[in-house]
Amino acid sequence: MKIANIIYEKELVNHTKVDYINYLNGLIAYEEVDRSLPTLYVGWSFMKACNPNNMLFQDADVLSKRIVTNQLYWEFDFKENKALHIKGVDKFTATAPDFYFTPQYIYTNLDPVFFQIKDVNDLMDVCPKEIDSLYNYKNEMLYFLKENKIWGIDLMMYSYFQFDINDILIKIGDRTKSTISDIDGSYHQKYHKIFPNFDHLKRYLVSI
Repeated sequence: MKIANIIYEKELVNHTKVDYINYLNGLIAYEEVDRSLPTLYVGWSFMKACNPNNMLFQDADVLSKRIVTNQLYWEFDFKENKALHIKGVDKFTATAPDFYFTPQYIYTNLDPVFFQIKDVNDLMDVCPKEIDSLYNYKNEMLYFLKENKIWGIDLMMYSYFQFDINDILIKIGDRTKSTISDIDGSYHQKYHKIFPNFDHLKRYLVSI
């Protein structure tokens, strides 16, 4: 699964390549890559040379590494600035999951206090009538997806307020087309090895 692009000309110094990024070596214009993925150009002069007629790049600010929020960034190559090159490439690699997942989905935490949910029927009233997919993390958290919206239910909190957790599981399950029950956490652990720095991994697993 590729969720980002890094386009570079010279060696990425002190960088360990990761499986979820497309590493593209050579003079490649932005129009030639998958622009649905967040993209990093490595090298200020190199970036301009790749995109001589693209105003996005001609208007880019050398002091700002962000060209388009969540979509397009640049970083120095090693010869231009050694310290910033190493830190910047690794930072993009670590934050690429946020750039990719966060803009695609609206997340809502169904807090029973905030939403004034008094019983299971109240909860079901604020849940979608049909759910595309459901992710159950250790019977502690439920995350479910409908189109581009993700909802979270903290079962530990609902248990504290003496909700019938089994009733919640049954009623949510009845509305769901596809369910992943990660009771031992192994499914999460599998993807945590791929995205070790992604703080919101659990909520977005339902989209994977």
